[in-house]
Amino acid sequence: MKRGVLIAITTGVIVALASAGLVVTSASNPGAENPSNIIVSEREDRVFHQYELENGLKVVLVSDEDAEVAAAALNVSVGSWSNPADLPGLAHFLEHMLFLGTEKYPNADEYHQFIEQNGGNNNAYTADENTLYYFDIDAEHLEPALDRLAQFFIAPLFDASYIEREINAVQSEFTASLQDDNRRREDAVRELINPEHPAANLAIGNAQTLDNDQLRERMQAFYREHYVANRLSLAVVGPQDIETLKEWVDSRFNQIRSVSSEPLQLEVPQFSTSQLPMLIEVEPRRESRLLQFRFPVPATVAELDTKPYTYLASLLDHQGPGTLFEALKERGWADGISARAPGTSRNSDTFSIALQLTPEGMTNWQSVATMMFSYLQTIEQEGLNEWRYEELQTINEINFEFAEQVSPTATAQHLATRLMHYPADQLLVGPYRLAQFDAEAIQRWLSYLQPDNALVVLMAPDVETDTVSEWYETPYKATPLSGSVVAGWRAPEQDNNLTLPEENLFIPEDLTVLPFAGRQSDLIHNTPLIIEQAPGLSVWFEQDESFRTPKLDITVMMESPEANASARSAIATQLLIDLVDDGMTDFRYDAGRAGSGYGLSSSKRGLQIRLYGYSDRLHVLLDTLLVELTDPGVSQPRFEQLKSDLQRRLRNTREDPVLNQMVRRLNTALIRDSRTPEALLEALEDLTLDDVLAHRDTLLNNQAMTMLIHGNQTEDGALQLANRISAMIPPSAGNDPVRVDVAALPSRRYRHEMSIDHNDSALLGYYQGQDSSLRERALFTLLGRTMSASYFAEMRTEEQLGYIVFSQNFMAEDLPGLIVYIQSPDTDPALLQLFSDRFMNRYLQQLRSLDSDEFNRYKAGLINDLTTPEQNLYELSQTYWQAIMDGNPNFNTRRRLASAVEAISLDGFTRFFENQMLRDDAKRLVLHQVGRGMEEAYTENGTNLVGFYTADNVQTIQEASRWITPTFNNLPERLDPVQ
Repeated sequence: MKRGVLIAITTGVIVALASAGLVVTSASNPGAENPSNIIVSEREDRVFHQYELENGLKVVLVSDEDAEVAAAALNVSVGSWSNPADLPGLAHFLEHMLFLGTEKYPNADEYHQFIEQNGGNNNAYTADENTLYYFDIDAEHLEPALDRLAQFFIAPLFDASYIEREINAVQSEFTASLQDDNRRREDAVRELINPEHPAANLAIGNAQTLDNDQLRERMQAFYREHYVANRLSLAVVGPQDIETLKEWVDSRFNQIRSVSSEPLQLEVPQFSTSQLPMLIEVEPRRESRLLQFRFPVPATVAELDTKPYTYLASLLDHQGPGTLFEALKERGWADGISARAPGTSRNSDTFSIALQLTPEGMTNWQSVATMMFSYLQTIEQEGLNEWRYEELQTINEINFEFAEQVSPTATAQHLATRLMHYPADQLLVGPYRLAQFDAEAIQRWLSYLQPDNALVVLMAPDVETDTVSEWYETPYKATPLSGSVVAGWRAPEQDNNLTLPEENLFIPEDLTVLPFAGRQSDLIHNTPLIIEQAPGLSVWFEQDESFRTPKLDITVMMESPEANASARSAIATQLLIDLVDDGMTDFRYDAGRAGSGYGLSSSKRGLQIRLYGYSDRLHVLLDTLLVELTDPGVSQPRFEQLKSDLQRRLRNTREDPVLNQMVRRLNTALIRDSRTPEALLEALEDLTLDDVLAHRDTLLNNQAMTMLIHGNQTEDGALQLANRISAMIPPSAGNDPVRVDVAALPSRRYRHEMSIDHNDSALLGYYQGQDSSLRERALFTLLGRTMSASYFAEMRTEEQLGYIVFSQNFMAEDLPGLIVYIQSPDTDPALLQLFSDRFMNRYLQQLRSLDSDEFNRYKAGLINDLTTPEQNLYELSQTYWQAIMDGNPNFNTRRRLASAVEAISLDGFTRFFENQMLRDDAKRLVLHQVGRGMEEAYTENGTNLVGFYTADNVQTIQEASRWITPTFNNLPERLDPVQ
């Protein structure tokens, strides 16, 4: 769809809505004055307090009286770039070791167990310049959780008995990523980096780089040097008042050593001037074609106020008319573009421009590069416009003022890392801040984006290579760029078809929150009601009373058996979605920048649309999308390119992570009419444009429509939107609901082998529930909570079987169950199975010895999770929509599930575990992936697996099962035997 069509739609819709009295001009009233000592929006009701401890540790506290979950994050301003040159991976290894006990809490799994037992989660990561540790937990347990976190930085044990085990964990983490193309590409690029720069070394580390007789001593020295108070920043979020939070923090974190220490400040560049320009050709495992330009640039911390690099990125990755991407797309040379400005850093980094090329674009990659440099020239000559910068300012100001709250743990993580770089009063507003237009600064940043300063990365299956990288064994070839190629890029011929983006039509102008028209009560929370019902049509509506934001959420399900009646119809539905998304390219970028967006997806039930954004402009995006869906103006050549890209994506599923492939196989076995990538690929082969358009007509003419309109809208306005949708896509009466059937496994244990092209072996064990009642769901959800920490501690920490280890509840549609997963670089899946089964038998004894207080803590943590209110309008809409899809008009699923958890006794829970996990007639399906070189061990250890029925394919499992249709809180309806 072209922008002229959008302008026409915009004008018509605004006139129509204005006549209905829905366009208002008054501004929303600001709330009471906020006592925070940092800059907050007028609508912010949390209290923020930033200060510094006596030892130099920076702190920001967030008091949110409505929070039921608390969180903390502690950032250390040291990362992998500070690794000793002879000990790559040390910073990452130290991160692992800190979790394994402190003097005050010496048990290796105590921290993890405490957090999970009290409804929380925890993790950490190591980046180039920082390492971040974080957790969330039920709010009433925040103080003891803070005490445990503080001990990481006061008196860690660094127990020597765990050194070897954590080396193995790092090695497992390393091997799990060996086939990831992003890691493989970066490993090749790493070998070109200036050897004096720390980025030239392996950041993650592995068993080889950590093989050092003095590893523990070197780690302790690294810790003493960098893990000191003035290098730390802490963020804590909880419902307690600021005084209480401050007392808890001061009494613990002031004990951290105060030693003068400065963060890393590098003087050496990542690439020497003599190296560039250079071309590196990299061979991927996946079928992908990437052309990427990386330009070394200085640190960004000095320009956080004006962010000239953000301005340039917004122009370069724009996808509107006349832009670089549209020109390449029209030639059939590119499918995607991204411009990534460097992150907030105190050291030099790179500015990257990446293009996803088509096969024809790959053939003409040098011409693509010429067009890109021509577009940079256009920006330099015509694009340094103050109005464009002011447009970005407006967008950022709106997005800051109406930023929706995220989870406490996300809030803590953001604030802790920002304390490294932003002025104290700008911790919230800093990322949004664009102080003033600075043409000279933008011009200076443009000067970095020149051919002579470029590392050109060309990644494609058929490139020429002559070298293999050290760690990831990535084939590549590096060649200096010179001669006529670079000369043509330095002075590209001006392309008059390349123009800069037009004004963004999706920026909201009216941000009024409409007066609430529903009943207001402190005792009753309103939920959506049906405001229109007709054969084939149900419209649910609720005006938001919880968040009072000028945003709106619209979800539409077009339920139709035609969407997934066969592999051919399923892939035709997906290709239709791709056609619509492609036609929306011109507008999706502007809408997204201005705070609105949409999703178009298929499910077993049909085709779903979801739109979210500012109510002032969301109807424009809705109309544009409906026009594109009902009449996609796609050419035959563009259809062929989109079809080819879908075929490529389906072929690439063979390179998905092992876990993803195993879960996909599990779903194929359990869910009726699940389509494998191979079946979809075959069905796609002879699909034509006419076929897809005919399928669209059949689908849209044979669908029942359900809508939810929730947010800043009146009932009359919602009816008008609903009528507009149903007028453009009329629903049809008489359609039966689309049901999703699940294979109810027989009372036996099945073993199914997989052959994934990967070094690692893996075990995925699935235990199936008896029915879809809320009690059964509560039992499996509670089991996932109680067992998680113990399973991880034994399988990963103690036995060192692999890095990716977990157990959790698993829903096959509405049928509950449990999965356990272990991925290992050196243990075959039969032996993994034996270890896992041994754990399950031991865990029964743990349950029998569990005291009621500890069991009740697990229950309380889960109940708190289930009853924690949604953080924002988007999340609440999602909860409402799930209830509508479940057929629960009372919108109380989580409360009822919490009540079911509360009713579980320890004795009943123990019997449930014994009967449904351990008995010979338990419903079990285990998937085994045999890694390279482990076939012999698998055969040998497989002889010890007793009582398993072999299933060579999923059909064997289905033929022994029966199809059931799980429904909300009901025993499943039994249907016909599996045919």
